[in-house]
Amino acid sequence: MNKTTRWWRKAALTACALLCGAAAQAASTDTLTVTIRPNAGYTVTISTWIGGADLGAVDLGASTRTVAPSTVTITSSYAYTGLKLQGSIQSGGTPWTFAPNVSAQAADQLAAWAVFTDTSVGSYAVLGSTGGGATHFLGTAGPGLGSNVVGASSEMVGVTGNTCPTESATAARFITTSAQAGFKKMGCLKPMSQDTGSARSHLWLYFVLPPATTSTNAQNVSFTLYAAAPN
Repeated sequence: MNKTTRWWRKAALTACALLCGAAAQAASTDTLTVTIRPNAGYTVTISTWIGGADLGAVDLGASTRTVAPSTVTITSSYAYTGLKLQGSIQSGGTPWTFAPNVSAQAADQLAAWAVFTDTSVGSYAVLGSTGGGATHFLGTAGPGLGSNVVGASSEMVGVTGNTCPTESATAARFITTSAQAGFKKMGCLKPMSQDTGSARSHLWLYFVLPPATTSTNAQNVSFTLYAAAPN
């Protein structure tokens, strides 16, 4: 075998080794990743009864309530949606504040409670009042766990947590207890498209006026609801 023949054989073997190695290293699977961003959203609406929410003139130290509910509706494309509630007070004179302890009100301090029920409750007579033996307007200090007392901070509504639909029962706000009429967890609300009863609730309000005031101007008490998903 001459020198030229040996050179070509060596070159052929080298080329084969390179090609065979490349084939051996080829992957048997491959991956294509497609990114999809869902355009999801949610809204919350509050519908008041005919005549609005003007409670008229009320004596200092007296109690008053909404005698018909406001209907709160969640329209959402999320699997579950929650709510937050926050109160505020505005006035043309001296605005009142929310009483931090409703059993010890001071001048210009309004005691306020909010409770959500399912839509089966249509009469305020079912809800009772505050104080000892209260069934719906619960708590003396708030807002906080197990209390329906309204304050100026934003608080989650209902039995809340991050494990929908299994909710933690240790963080209830603005709802009644499971033994009472209209009980609804409120923490993981399904969209209207899946469950109308879950997406729609009744909101009831109860007030005790302060024992004294520095202003006789009307007090406008606002309740702002924030939709949140996931709650």
